[in-house]
Formats: sequence, structure tokens, C-alpha cells
Amino acid sequence: MSSRIFVARLPWSICKVALKNHFSKFGPVSDGYVVLDRITRRSKGYGFVTFATPEAAEHAVNSSHEMDGRQLIVNIAFGKISHLTHLFF
Repeated sequence: MSSRIFVARLPWSICKVALKNHFSKFGPVSDGYVVLDRITRRSKGYGFVTFATPEAAEHAVNSSHEMDGRQLIVNIAFGKISHLTHLFF
């Protein structure tokens, strides 16, 4: 199982530090990444968190999460899909 999770429905004002702090209660967090709009530099509402262990990631996925009154969607993240892959399907 992967130790990286995908997090959706994040508040627009979220930053990397706040994302990592929120998920650190489930285990040691190696990295946190909030996807930003290239022009506005504002959160696109989703991001990724990498835990030190797959067990911590599983614990986070199996728990409910709320930030700024928003119910977050949390799933195990899968590897990157190449943009070229989409041309063949």
C-alpha cells in the first residue's frame, strides 16, 4: 500500500504547513503539497500528503476530516499518469 494520500475539497486559503499539521496526528508526515493555480497562486482545492509509513496513510484515509467547515475527501494516491497515456485511451 502507498504512503501517499490525495486530499480534495481543501479550503482555498490552505497552505502546505497547515496541510501537514492537520495530517500529522495520524503519523509522521514526510511531505505535503497543495496544488496551486499557476497564475493566481491560489489553492486549486486539492493536494497530496506523504507519510513515513503506509499504515499512517491508511489510518488517515479511514478517518473523517474537516477543515474550515469543509468535509475533505481523502484517498490513497496512485502514481502519476503520463499525459501521453491519455492519447491512447
